[in-house]
Amino acid sequence: MIHYIFDLDDTLIKHQKGVQINYDTMKPDNGLKSLLDNCNGECYIYTNGTFGHAHTVIKKMNLINNFFKVYSRDTLPYMKPDPLSFVSVQNDIRKNYQNTDIIYFFDDLLENLNAAKKRGWKTFWIHPEANTNLYHYVDYGFTDIKTCLKYLEEYNINNTIF
Repeated sequence: MIHYIFDLDDTLIKHQKGVQINYDTMKPDNGLKSLLDNCNGECYIYTNGTFGHAHTVIKKMNLINNFFKVYSRDTLPYMKPDPLSFVSVQNDIRKNYQNTDIIYFFDDLLENLNAAKKRGWKTFWIHPEANTNLYHYVDYGFTDIKTCLKYLEEYNINNTIF
């Protein structure tokens, strides 16, 4: 099985740095929901934000049913990019699955992708300047999450454990 682990801020959602998110203006994102529906495995949120923040965002975006679990600063003993944070998430996911399952990790921060790669995860850099040629620990780079998920769907990578 493939496990899809998504960072929240600046990966699943984009917002202006230093500006507080106005939850009242958030709307359902049916396009993103459809792409997440096509992921062939379980999806998770892994954020350094709070559980309440993550839960509110995915609820407002109508994505609550797309995620099996939320890992956050108040549900984990360590935060990204601490290696022990990645170990905690991986151990929690794998307690119910085989060690041969693959983890796809989507994040905007290179230090988080580097830590994930050291755990053997497939890394997806979601950033306006994403470039896979610059960093050995980045497997794929995309400017936004929808483009990334469309690529996975188009090239049938959602059904491939590589």
